Amino acid sequence: MDKIVKALAQSRPFHNLSEETLREIIPLLRGSVKFFEKGALLIDEGEYIDYIGIILSGKLAVSNFYSTGDESLVNKLEPSYSFGLEITCTYEKISPFSIYTLTDSEVFIFNQDVIFQKGFISEEYRFLILEDVLKFIANENMRKYHKIKIISHYKLRQKIIAYLLLEKQKHNSDRFTIPYNREELAKFLCVNRSALSHELSNMQKEGLIKYNKNKFEILSMNI
Repeated sequence: MDKIVKALAQSRPFHNLSEETLREIIPLLRGSVKFFEKGALLIDEGEYIDYIGIILSGKLAVSNFYSTGDESLVNKLEPSYSFGLEITCTYEKISPFSIYTLTDSEVFIFNQDVIFQKGFISEEYRFLILEDVLKFIANENMRKYHKIKIISHYKLRQKIIAYLLLEKQKHNSDRFTIPYNREELAKFLCVNRSALSHELSNMQKEGLIKYNKNKFEILSMNI
């Protein structure tokens, strides 16, 4: 129970509720904890989804796959992240992406009716949850807008610069750690990994940036 409470307290859509309140609500969610091995497919693109998952441990990838075998990484999810929430808010409830595990993972899963329909939990708590759902969806829309803006650049360097400047803005610092390794970043930017590594190396030689694995520092404002 403690593990579920702590994960939900940091997650959407339960961020507005105290741990004490969550202890009251969790039994009413009628959820279950499921374990998935690394590489397991949780949601397939085009699948009907009527449940919400909260990650208790492990890491998940949200991706689109193409007939060429290429993968476009939409997002990387870590403990306390929720998934399925934005899908269940649509009329069709059809997933536009796939979700799979990057590591062995534990997930708390419950049916979306519990928070979207009256009668399962008190209206006082349900209002706070739905308020958080609205903020979550707004944030997701902004995050996807930023990605579209980044990958819309024609040249590789422009994509890298747009991404790094966004991370700088998010962290309010020239030094920051990104959530992706090199392969994941290539999938996120929809570029070739070797080309990405080569361009980052060139940018470092030119004194524009410094980096070590997923730690970056912007050195020049002319980036």
